[in-house]
Amino acid sequence: MRDSPAPIRVLQLVPTHSLGGAMFLAMVLAERLDSTRYQVMLAVGQHSGPEGSLLEEARQQGIEVAVLPSLCRGPQPWKDIRAVLELRGLLHRFRPHIIHTHGSKTKQLLPWATRMAPVPVKIAHIHGWEWDPAGTALTRRLFAAVSRMSAASYDRLLIDSEALRREGLQRGVGRAEQYEVIWPPVDLEAFNPTDRDHVRQTVRRQLGLPLDAFVVISVMRLAPQKAPLDLIKTAEIVLSKRQDARFVVVGSGSLEQKVRHQVEAQGRGKHVLLLGMRRDVPRLLKAADLFALASLWESLGIVYLEASAVGLPCVGTNVGGVAEAIEDGVTGILVPASQPEAMAEAILRIANDSPLAERLARAAQQKAKSFGSQRFVEQVDNLYGRLLAQNGIEAACS
Repeated sequence: MRDSPAPIRVLQLVPTHSLGGAMFLAMVLAERLDSTRYQVMLAVGQHSGPEGSLLEEARQQGIEVAVLPSLCRGPQPWKDIRAVLELRGLLHRFRPHIIHTHGSKTKQLLPWATRMAPVPVKIAHIHGWEWDPAGTALTRRLFAAVSRMSAASYDRLLIDSEALRREGLQRGVGRAEQYEVIWPPVDLEAFNPTDRDHVRQTVRRQLGLPLDAFVVISVMRLAPQKAPLDLIKTAEIVLSKRQDARFVVVGSGSLEQKVRHQVEAQGRGKHVLLLGMRRDVPRLLKAADLFALASLWESLGIVYLEASAVGLPCVGTNVGGVAEAIEDGVTGILVPASQPEAMAEAILRIANDSPLAERLARAAQQKAKSFGSQRFVEQVDNLYGRLLAQNGIEAACS
């Protein structure tokens, strides 16, 4: 009788174990891929920023984690060279069949490490393009050129949205057949509308929010990408027209002090609550009436779908793949980026029309159901199987 193949070794490579989407996705795969068929290791860089860390949580879940001390966000040439050497050593020790990178930094470094430690299947998971935060056209062209060079080393470019795929192809990154779009997952067990009315009252009392207030919530890194200062300007416009409105902002980041200063300068400390980092986001969402985010760019905006799953209508900016998370006029309202007046108008439209708010919320909750973690894991599993077969590697049967 023929023995079953040994489990396929998969290395998930994440630039930092800070709280964020890339680390969350890698943990979902490490936890949910069939352990009889896959042996999954997470390789992560150092914690950076104020977001908090998921390292201990990953280890508590029984996930095998290797920390690469020199791997970090942003270009740091000497550290990057050391990170390549550290990664090459890990590849020699673990000998993965598949390496699945997350983010731009790891996508760029891996090809250098695999020159001396080849890996049969290489997947770059793209959660946003390198040129998104670039300040000038020249810098954007430079980042696009770097992305084109690194993309050539990968079997697949796994991408969060159709919009990002189109943008990559327009800039000449990769070939059409390299791309595979798989929407990221929502944890539908954590983000659900169960017991919402009770939680709403409890959380509002804890935060000092009036039970009859119209509460707008936003969950984000307080960083330039998310344009938190635009949201605060939006809040001022809304509050000038609806005194019963309140805004709750969850998150921290490089712009936190500027945001606090702007709220204080407007004298809105009692109307705009800045909660900092919180780990009880599902509870906080249940206390709100609407979710809003003023991002300048997004790959998809999974936080919109988390809010939708709880039963909130959403107002967002029509950038990147957000239109795949929010159906304009169906599950929420899309507005142009950098236009606080337009966002305020959309929020007021929903706040002043209860039937509209209820209709959007029902549709949003229904849409979020198609973004569950099981769907995501099954699609990635299918992708792994196809790429292994193309390389003549037999995976264990489920």
